[in-house]
Amino acid sequence: MALGLLLLAAATACAQNSYNWWDARPPAPVTSPPRPARKPAPVAPSSAIVVVIDSLPLTTGKYTYVEVMPAFPGGTESMLNFLRKNLQRPRGPRQHGRILVNLIVSTTGEVTEVQVAPVHGLSPAYDAAAVECVRRLPRFKPGHREGKPVATALTLPVIF
Repeated sequence: MALGLLLLAAATACAQNSYNWWDARPPAPVTSPPRPARKPAPVAPSSAIVVVIDSLPLTTGKYTYVEVMPAFPGGTESMLNFLRKNLQRPRGPRQHGRILVNLIVSTTGEVTEVQVAPVHGLSPAYDAAAVECVRRLPRFKPGHREGKPVATALTLPVIF
């Protein structure tokens, strides 16, 4: 009886591995659908082209692009040390991440309008701690455009 079961198991194993060569056909070639023809974009006359260097000051008076960027006294390394020393982690669950803080360096170098960039915060407590730390930054050397000091928008990453 055991010998019969062994032969039956061997026969079914061979039957499962058999291949019907009569029905086998090569696969159809893969073709991509035709691409629609692209129409060239209409070209405006050269007199209609207007070059806008920076549209931000037209509405707010604050620049994003300046010839000379605002400089922290002592350089970037000094600013990072200041942020490390003055950044206080809020109480509660410990979180790790990066918060992007937008700020304006005024024409006198003062840090103003400090706020967390939209959708770049961790939690309300951590966002408030980052904003408070950036508010305490000492005066910068202001940015210059065309040789005059201008208010400049900056974004700083604060890492917890």
